[in-house]
Amino acid sequence: MTGYLKIAGSAVLYGMIAATSPVQATEPDRNVKEGQAVVTTLGSDTSAVTYWVSQSDGWHVVTTVDTKNAAVSSETGNHAVVRFSAILQPGQSHSISIPVAVGEKQPALLIRRVADRIEVETDPALLN
Repeated sequence: MTGYLKIAGSAVLYGMIAATSPVQATEPDRNVKEGQAVVTTLGSDTSAVTYWVSQSDGWHVVTTVDTKNAAVSSETGNHAVVRFSAILQPGQSHSISIPVAVGEKQPALLIRRVADRIEVETDPALLN
């Protein structure tokens, strides 16, 4: 039970930290400061919010992706929200790609830990 409370408390803390002044990933400075959320537009109906916090086992990076599906009626909900997390050491990266219909360009996000910073950007290498 104690482990569950610790995890739940961390999730609330991380969410509160990320709620402060998001930055657009398309801005010139794509370095994300600890606890600062960065918003990345991955398409007309898809966006991602990424933030990180330092822990003893590495930097915990959390990305929440929201995709709107216009084909689904608003009565049943037309958003799919998914949360990804990774623990990054210096030099490691994490990529997230968004599924699309055959023939469409696939949005992708690349998150890297470079020395003492986290970089978030769209990843053209993963695009179809």
